[in-house]
Amino acid sequence: MNPGRGKKREGFWADAGKRLKRNKAAMLGLMMVILFILVAMLAPLLAPYQPEQIDLFSVLTPPSREHWLGTDYYGRDLLSRIIYGTRISLAVGLTVQLISLTIGTLLGSLAGYYGGKVDLVIMRIVDIVLSFPSLLLIIAIMVALGPSIFNVFLALGLVSWTRTARIMRSEFIVTRERDYVKAARAIGNNHFRIMFKHILPNCLAPLIIIFTMGIANAIMMEASLSFLGLGAQEPTPSWGSIINNGLQYLRTAPWYSLFPGLAIAYTVLGFNLLGDGLRDALDPKMKDV
Repeated sequence: MNPGRGKKREGFWADAGKRLKRNKAAMLGLMMVILFILVAMLAPLLAPYQPEQIDLFSVLTPPSREHWLGTDYYGRDLLSRIIYGTRISLAVGLTVQLISLTIGTLLGSLAGYYGGKVDLVIMRIVDIVLSFPSLLLIIAIMVALGPSIFNVFLALGLVSWTRTARIMRSEFIVTRERDYVKAARAIGNNHFRIMFKHILPNCLAPLIIIFTMGIANAIMMEASLSFLGLGAQEPTPSWGSIINNGLQYLRTAPWYSLFPGLAIAYTVLGFNLLGDGLRDALDPKMKDV
């Protein structure tokens, strides 16, 4: 073990935090993400109506004092459905990234640490997955499993781990030859302890960036699947399905598809701004910038 490693790591994270605070775009993204999370957590308090509440006397009502964002073809309040839709998007983003990072980190760590045949087999699996267009592969999995929000978690998680695996492989290849790793190996630590106690904590920076930016991508993919009818099913208030349902009323009720589309754009922009800021803050080359 390197006796100064903890102090250096603390200094690195402190410097990264200062660089992040100086990045105005990243701070804007952070505020947008915090607002998104708060809306998801406080949805029952913020939504003026229940998202499944049908009012056939208010079908396709334009934005008004009673329904700020209008209603859909069942008379359901769009604002309430969009607010509850944040829960679906947040759940998809977090769950998919947890699945993706778990698979990618495990396989990438094994490939980078052991090398040789282990690396060859794992990287060939990565190449096979990457040889298919990701959206088409996800659609194929969804068609095979059937449309449901749980299957969305599974399909997106099983397809999106490859980038994490390749990055973690590179990190482990570089880190496994450092002095503190050799010292840990010399005093008799087993491979599991070396990989996940000594090497992995020093590879957290790229994982944080992948996790943050991957949430935006997962939200976009879930919206795409729901738009195609392969994601969350009615009456679940998914942003993608709301947009799809509103397409046939685009000329007469443009608010139907407009507002959930803006919600997706807002959320993806917030996570991307924060992810870009984290990438710059955690990049050692930016230390003196």
